[in-house]
Amino acid sequence: VTIKSQLETLNETALDATASQIAAATSSGVKLAVLHGAGSFGHFQAKKYLISKGDKHPDWAFGFADTRRAVTLLNQEVVARLVRSKVAAVGLSPFPTASMKAKSLQECGALAHACEVLERGMVPVLHGDAVFDDVQGSAILSGDVILQELCETLSPVSAVFLTDVPGVFTKPPSEPGAQLIPEILVGKDGSCTLPEMSTAEHDVTGGIEEKLKTAIAVVKLGIPVMIVQVGTEHAAAALRGDTPKVMTILRLKDE
Repeated sequence: VTIKSQLETLNETALDATASQIAAATSSGVKLAVLHGAGSFGHFQAKKYLISKGDKHPDWAFGFADTRRAVTLLNQEVVARLVRSKVAAVGLSPFPTASMKAKSLQECGALAHACEVLERGMVPVLHGDAVFDDVQGSAILSGDVILQELCETLSPVSAVFLTDVPGVFTKPPSEPGAQLIPEILVGKDGSCTLPEMSTAEHDVTGGIEEKLKTAIAVVKLGIPVMIVQVGTEHAAAALRGDTPKVMTILRLKDE
């Protein structure tokens, strides 16, 4: 929902389309929890001030504050678009109730809040965040980590990744001959074959490769993961719980 290469720039078309699709899904009775990363709202600041590496940067405190300003601003924008589309969306920031230790999540009260929001008929909207770390001072709690925790907590029917491409390709989709992989089968031990990946230089959370690792961890819980292109009819189908025609689905291998 952001243009990752441009500082604090929304992808208005994708965001508005997704808000409308979520509105349609929830009005048909689908229960959804929404989670977004920082995109161009936070990654630039987090990289500049080395927030994922702790409090060693001389302007660490300012950098931490500016990273949080950016990610919470994006969360407000996402929630605003959803509410404008008549979705009862409630923004939840991990920072106030989350703590990490040597980059490992210790607790995140926002997960319990998300459950309560869902139980009351609303849509929780969580995001990746900058948080305190008991060992190194600060860390980035990525949306990927939150997603895995959220799936363990909620046991959803499926998880949907909205991306700027139609799914996972045999090689970077910009390269000639790249082909969409419709299905990736994951063993119970997490084994599967993945193509080569590339990551934007300012992405401090690991990019697509890290997201696929997260997807595999979710699949190991018995939850299929659909990767679809944001704003398309295929995204709309996935959000309503249907099977999109164009996607990459990761699911457990029948063993």
